[in-house]
Amino acid sequence: MRASFLLLVLLCSTQLAAQQLVFKHRFEINFIPEAASIDRQGYLYFASKDGTIEKYDSNGKMLYHFSPQRKAAPTLLEAWQGLRVFAYYQNFQEYLFLNRFLTDSERYPLQSLSISNFSGLATLSGDNNLWLFDNNTLAVKKVDLNNGETILDNILSLSLSVKNIQPTFMREYQNLLFVGDKNSGVLVFDNLGNYMDTIPLKGGAYFSFRENSLVSIEEGQIVLVDIYSKQKRKVGRANPSFKTVFMENNQIIIQSGKVVEYYTINY
Repeated sequence: MRASFLLLVLLCSTQLAAQQLVFKHRFEINFIPEAASIDRQGYLYFASKDGTIEKYDSNGKMLYHFSPQRKAAPTLLEAWQGLRVFAYYQNFQEYLFLNRFLTDSERYPLQSLSISNFSGLATLSGDNNLWLFDNNTLAVKKVDLNNGETILDNILSLSLSVKNIQPTFMREYQNLLFVGDKNSGVLVFDNLGNYMDTIPLKGGAYFSFRENSLVSIEEGQIVLVDIYSKQKRKVGRANPSFKTVFMENNQIIIQSGKVVEYYTINY
């Protein structure tokens, strides 16, 4: 058992069975990532501060490499579609698509979608359009990528009492939109962009999903939160340096610096 990762047997708050993490293996990647993602086959994707994107298998073999002409770190990296990878650059208000071989790239400015005075996050929707969270207007928007038309534009001040929202990450999953907020947790919206609920999650700057669980790190614990019942399971204690956590089958995958570690959950 690695000293850097103290594994505890914990009873979750919902009285579910105790769970323990058992270390399997680790490998190192070529840089400290600024963004990360996992696809449906369990391949890992990491983006560097200069925009390099690399794809790895579970054994640490680097499969494909992308080096952009314009150097910039992606704010969001999403590979959940499998056949293509989405990257969003908040500083430039641009996004791009790569195929599963990390080629065929082209950057698209948000201005080309008839969006003006926008500042915030963007992510891919399940129907191949674009979700936007506008920091200027505190609105959730959805834009048709084919014609640039705004499909939805919901101002949150009309439905949400929280005014000081600081979005850190957003992702569509199971026909719902999840927006991480530094102050309150993870805001949940339906497929029309209507605010539904907040999952209280302290410090959850990044999260991923597995089946009905949102996977994240909260106050030094790796937690799985049921997105419907809000029941929370704690599966291990996290080192403060851990930045990214994924779940694949019964495995927990953790990234810290250049190191990626795999653990198995024992029930």
